[in-house]
Amino acid sequence: MKQEAEDLGLALKENFGDKVDVKFVDVSTDELKDYPKIVSILPRVRLPLTVINEEPRFHGGISAEVISNALQEMKQSE
Repeated sequence: MKQEAEDLGLALKENFGDKVDVKFVDVSTDELKDYPKIVSILPRVRLPLTVINEEPRFHGGISAEVISNALQEMKQSE
């Protein structure tokens, strides 16, 4: 999944530039404690989980197209 996240980051940077920051978090490490909102929902979602602006948005797969569309909608509503 880490490689998929890195690939997603590259694709999103091409479309959105530095406005996008993609970070992979291994939920089996202590790093997860920095995300209490995610800890509380983790038992109810399928990994991978995509979080945008600290809000869980998609789970169960990584789709650059779906995530790009969500980011585009957010950009338009600004």
